[in-house]
Order: sequence, then structure tokens, then C-alpha cells
Amino acid sequence: MKIIIVGCGKVGTTLAEQLNNEHHDITIIDKNTAVLSAITERIDVMGVVGNGAVYKVQMEAGIQETDLLIATTNSD
Repeated sequence: MKIIIVGCGKVGTTLAEQLNNEHHDITIIDKNTAVLSAITERIDVMGVVGNGAVYKVQMEAGIQETDLLIATTNSD
């Protein structure tokens, strides 16, 4: 399953790790480049820098082929 997770906080990171362990195709969107880089280096996920509420960023993340979008930010 192709999944986009918006937000690299504790919840988003934990979800990304678990879903990656279950062999799903994960893309994470976050505004913080440093946090996003740390996560993509540690687990096998794709990262996109930007605001997950912006359509252009969602398109860059592959929203058109995505099965599930999970928002884990403070402003879900």
C-alpha cells in the first residue's frame, strides 16, 4: 500500500517505522528539513519538504497514486 504521512513528530515517525516494517511504500511530508533528513536516513522512506496541506507538495509526494494519507501534525 502507498501511504503519505504528513508530520515527522513522534506519532508520524512511529507510524512510518511500523508501516515500513510491514513493507508499505511510505512518503513523509514535513516542513523541517533536518528532521526529515534524519528520518529518511534511518528508515527506508521517501521524504518531501513542505507544507502537507499544499496541493503542489502533495502532488510532489505522489498523492495521485496514494492509497492513504495520514495527517499527524498539530494542525490536522
